[in-house]
Amino acid sequence: MYQSHNIQAFPVFSFFVFLLISSSFCSTIQLSYGAYAKAPRSPYGPTVNDDTLTVEKVTDNLDIPTSMAFLGPNDILVTEKTTGKVMRILDGLVMPQPVLDVPVASLIERGLLGIAVSKNIAEGKTYVFLYYTESGDGIDESDANNLVDPLGNRLYRYEFVDSRLINPVLLLDLTAIPPNTRGEHNGGKIRIGPDDNVYLIVGEVGGHRTQAQNVFDGPAPNGLGGVLRISQDGGIVDPDNPIFGDGLPLNVYYAMGIRNSFGMDFDPLTGNLWDTENGPDTGDEINLVFPGFNSGWVQIQGYEDDDLLENEASEANLTEFGNSEYADPKFVWDTTIGITALKFLNSDKLGKEYQNNMFVGDINNGLLYRFTLNEDRDNIFINDTFVGDIDSLDDNEINDPKENQPIIFGQGFGGITDIQVGPDGYLYVSSYSGSLYKILPVSESTTPKNQPNLTPQNTTLTNQTVSAVILGIDGDDSYSPEPIEIRAGQTVTWHNGDTISHTVTSGQDGDLDEGILFDSDAIIPNQDYSLTFDTPGEFDYYCIYHPTMVGEVTVSGPDASTSTSEDSTDEESDEEDG
Repeated sequence: MYQSHNIQAFPVFSFFVFLLISSSFCSTIQLSYGAYAKAPRSPYGPTVNDDTLTVEKVTDNLDIPTSMAFLGPNDILVTEKTTGKVMRILDGLVMPQPVLDVPVASLIERGLLGIAVSKNIAEGKTYVFLYYTESGDGIDESDANNLVDPLGNRLYRYEFVDSRLINPVLLLDLTAIPPNTRGEHNGGKIRIGPDDNVYLIVGEVGGHRTQAQNVFDGPAPNGLGGVLRISQDGGIVDPDNPIFGDGLPLNVYYAMGIRNSFGMDFDPLTGNLWDTENGPDTGDEINLVFPGFNSGWVQIQGYEDDDLLENEASEANLTEFGNSEYADPKFVWDTTIGITALKFLNSDKLGKEYQNNMFVGDINNGLLYRFTLNEDRDNIFINDTFVGDIDSLDDNEINDPKENQPIIFGQGFGGITDIQVGPDGYLYVSSYSGSLYKILPVSESTTPKNQPNLTPQNTTLTNQTVSAVILGIDGDDSYSPEPIEIRAGQTVTWHNGDTISHTVTSGQDGDLDEGILFDSDAIIPNQDYSLTFDTPGEFDYYCIYHPTMVGEVTVSGPDASTSTSEDSTDEESDEEDG
C-alpha cells in the first residue's frame, strides 16, 4: 500500500531581483500540489518494452539525485538536491565522502540542480560546472526551515583534482527570489555545446513577468526564463554579434520565453539544441531551440493555433529583441505529464534502431518516452517502428493521455530527473526516489530481466475490502464505482487502470483542508492504493494532477470510535519507513 501524507502550506518570501555576471571573466499559503507529487518506483522494478533489453540498478543510495555527468567509464558524478552534495559513483558504489558539499536552499524546486563536465585537453584540466540555489546563511534548507532568503541561483566552474572539486569561479548569479512566494521554476540543466560553450536553461523563478516572459510593459529581462550561453571562462560568446541585443543580460540569452525546463540536449547529428518545457496545467512541450528562439510564455503554451491558455494570444503579442523569433513546439501534451529530462542516444549499443533517438522522462508517471526525428531532423516523426495507435500522433500532440502508449519505452522508474549516455554507450536514468538505473542488452546483463506486472497489488479481496478503479480524466466518471458505498470499517482499494498517474486526495481542488484526511500521492499505472474508513460520512476526493477528476466515498454505520483510519495508515507508513 502506498504511504499517505498530509499536504502542508509553504512559507512566504520577500522579493528582490539581482543579476551579476563578473566582468573579470564573470567571476503559510495554499498551493496546487500536482506539480510537486512525484511518481514512486514500481515495487516490481522498472522495465522497458523491448525483450532484448533490460534495466539494471546501479545504486539506490542517493538522496534526491537531480543531474549526473560522467568522468569516465563507470565513474559518475551525481548532484543531490537538498544535501548540496556532489557524490561520486565508482563501479556502482557510492563513495562515502562527497567530492563537494555546498550550502543550498531547497524549497520546492530549489537545490543543487545541474552539472556538466568538460575536459580541457590543452590545459590538462577537468572542469565541472554546477548550478545551484545558494543558501543565504550557509546552512542547507534554511529557506524552508528558517525563512532565510537564498543568495541566488548560481552557476560555478570548479576543477576536479584528486577526487575533489576545487577553485570555484562564479560565472552567473541570478535571482532566486520569486514574486509568487514559491521556490519553483529554477530550471537547472547544463550542457556543453558542440561549440564548447556552456548552456544553462533557467525557468522564470516563480512567476517573474519581464519582457523575457513576453510582457510588453514589464521590466527589462533579468536573465530568467530562457537558455543562457557563456564561454567556459564566463565570457560573452561573440560579443560583436549578440542574438538578442547588446549589454547584460541580453547578450547571454540564447533563447527566451521559457516557463521552466528540466531537460535539454544537442542532437549528435546536427548539433541542434532541443529542450523540454513544463506547462502550467496544460501544454508540456518538446522544442527545437535555435539561436533567438522565443518559446512564447506567458502568451503562448503549446501550439499557437490551439490557444491552450485561452487568452487568444498570437505571435503578434510577443516581445521582440534582436534576432528573436517564435516557433511552435515540435510535440505537445495537452494534459501535463511533468516532463523532465531529454537525451539523444548517440550510440548503437542498444540496437541500431535506437541510435540517435531522443529519450524523454517525466516526474508524474515515472515513464521513459522514445522519439524519432524526420529525415531533416528538424521535427518529431513517429514512424512505423512504434507499436500501437500511431495515427493518433500524426499531429504530434497528445490530446488524450491514452495516446501516450506508442511512445512509452519504459516504466516504473519513479519520477525521472535525468537521462545520460555513459561511455559504455548504455542509457542511464536517475530517479527522484534515490535510484540510478542502466538500460542495456539482456546479453550484456548479469541480473535477471524484470517483467511488467500488470495485476493489482491486492491479490485477496475479502468482504472487508471494496475494489475501485481509476478510469482516467472524465469528471465525475473518472473513478468507478461512483460514488463508492461502503460500511464503516471497510477498506477501499483503488487500482489505477489508466496510462498515467493519478491521486486519491481528500477534498476538492482549492479547499483549505484538501489532502488533510487522506492523500495517496501518485498512484502509477497498474498500481493500488488502499484506505480504511472507520467513521460514517461522505468523503469527497479528487486527483491533484487533474482536479476535474472527482469522486466520493459514502460510509454508512455502524459508528466507530475513530475517523478515517489515517492514523493506522500513518502507523503502517512509519513501519515501512523504519
